Amino acid sequence: MSIDLPPAYRHWQNQTRSLLEPLVPFMAPGAADIPIEGQVSDHDVQADRLESFARPLLLAAHWLQSADHPDDEDLRRTLGEWFRNGLAVGSDPNSPDYWGPDANYHQHHVEIGLLAIALQIAPEVLWEPLSQAHKDQVAQWLGTARGNGIVNNNHYFMGVHILEFLITKGYGRSTDRIVIDTFLDRLEGMHRGGGWFEDGINQAYDHYNAYAFHFYGLWWARLHGHVNPARAQRWKDWARPFVRDYRHFFAASGEHPAFGRSITYRFNGINVFGLAVALDATDLPLGQLRRLCTRNFDFFLRHPIQQSQGLLSMGWLDEFPDLGETYSCGGSPYWSAKGLSPLLLPPDHEFWHAPEEPLPSELGDHTCNIPTAGLTVRSVGGEVEIINSGSQISNVNLRYGAWKWSKTAYRTGVDFTLARPNPTNWSPDSALTMEIPDGRVFGRHSTVTVEMEEDHVRYVYNLGFKPGQTNCSVDTGVWWKAGWIFQIHAFENRQPAVLRVGGYALSSADPATLKKSAKNDLLSVWSEGQGSILHPLHGFTGHDWEKRLDDSTLRTHLRRPFHTTAVAHTDSNGHAAGETGVLVALAWVGSDREEAQAWTIVSSQPGQIEFQHPSLGNWSLEHELIPQITS
Repeated sequence: MSIDLPPAYRHWQNQTRSLLEPLVPFMAPGAADIPIEGQVSDHDVQADRLESFARPLLLAAHWLQSADHPDDEDLRRTLGEWFRNGLAVGSDPNSPDYWGPDANYHQHHVEIGLLAIALQIAPEVLWEPLSQAHKDQVAQWLGTARGNGIVNNNHYFMGVHILEFLITKGYGRSTDRIVIDTFLDRLEGMHRGGGWFEDGINQAYDHYNAYAFHFYGLWWARLHGHVNPARAQRWKDWARPFVRDYRHFFAASGEHPAFGRSITYRFNGINVFGLAVALDATDLPLGQLRRLCTRNFDFFLRHPIQQSQGLLSMGWLDEFPDLGETYSCGGSPYWSAKGLSPLLLPPDHEFWHAPEEPLPSELGDHTCNIPTAGLTVRSVGGEVEIINSGSQISNVNLRYGAWKWSKTAYRTGVDFTLARPNPTNWSPDSALTMEIPDGRVFGRHSTVTVEMEEDHVRYVYNLGFKPGQTNCSVDTGVWWKAGWIFQIHAFENRQPAVLRVGGYALSSADPATLKKSAKNDLLSVWSEGQGSILHPLHGFTGHDWEKRLDDSTLRTHLRRPFHTTAVAHTDSNGHAAGETGVLVALAWVGSDREEAQAWTIVSSQPGQIEFQHPSLGNWSLEHELIPQITS
């Protein structure tokens, strides 16, 4: 039997199937969890068990609701039967495999909310075949989420989707609608403009805008928007400008910058594009959006992102468990299943047939400023870089790793290093950091964008933390041209400290390929055609190299096991308390050796500087932050 499905659509089905098939051998008969190897979370065993069920269920739901194909019949039957049985067993208080009820601030709330959505994505397979007794039992278990305390961030969505499901299936209560509206009002209060949301107590703007806010908001509009059409329209209206911005986050390869919390969710972020198309909440070219989603999905599946069981691993482009947050467990990476939203579009949808169009990153270097979020996204040579001038690190997020938000720039094709221990350390690459005499290292927390232009940003913040009243105020300006960034950090120091500015951390799978050089104040690292350069221009007294070239220390680089970073520093004895100063440096990363040549300062005076480059030409800047630089 021949099935005429568009090649692009069938490709997505097959790629999704390649993620499902490795799970099947671990789906034990009569079980309500999958024994996925990996770290345990800081929740509890029950939460990790449910996560190992609910997140693969979402993956299966997207595939099960897609168009039938005879080659898929056996796997469809296997998945449907196992997940339905798991629902019956896991929700049964008398079963030894019972997941247990939800509770105040418990991770179950998140997973139950996700499960409620999955049941509505493929109801014909996952819900309708259940007996009435099992439906009643599942609904009673879902109802344990009523009235529980919820973290003040995107988690309010979980309460919304759980209660909406119960109402839809005839299990609602008179109080449910009031709670739903209250939670949605609170979530809408987190909207800051242009489709961008500040994630509650996390105080951050990052990929969670796509991971959570637009995913759950658009799903609410799709499933339940008829209850409140005006609210549903708001969420669709917010998705429209967000999608216009967010497409700029994707490089020509399809990769997006690793940035913010839950980096290990990988292709989760593309969910907003498929949902926006499904709800007619975007007017962008469908061929461009399909190219973007497919390239991002395929980019990750081309890399060794599996662990020893052949299941999705913690990490970015390979297995790197240290990337996970404390709330992460073995099943966590399957949150990436949200990215399969294009499969919601039927095979005859124009999305699958429109001619491909290039991504913005393929159309040449350009800048997209997002003032609300304090993020500047620039395309450079097909790669994408985020200059983060406004997304801050809350006290809550410190335990997840300050390095996820505190760097000057985040570049695809490069990535960055983490630091240990998370709450008390900052990694030096692509960042300004401060070390005080007792050995503690600090980076920025709160930051406010004060200028955002086509060629530069400026932001103010503080290095330090409340214990010991550590404090160094900084006023930073960052300009860019081609693969280069020019950075100025004017500081007011209030205790002895050494300040450091790091270049981009260049990584490699083979440490022997990492070759460093320090010539004429130009600090460079090259490996297999890719280079990273740091050129300290003013305020520094020396440099060193932060590196990992063997297995004697723990890996810290997201992309590959080994790395080298050039780091320029101030006086090793530390600036005295009360001292002010200005640090100026150029940094570059790329593969074009012509572009990698050094800039020459043609003229310099307070407020003005002119550079000359052998291939990039003249670069003249005027700004009050610029000091006079003498070579």
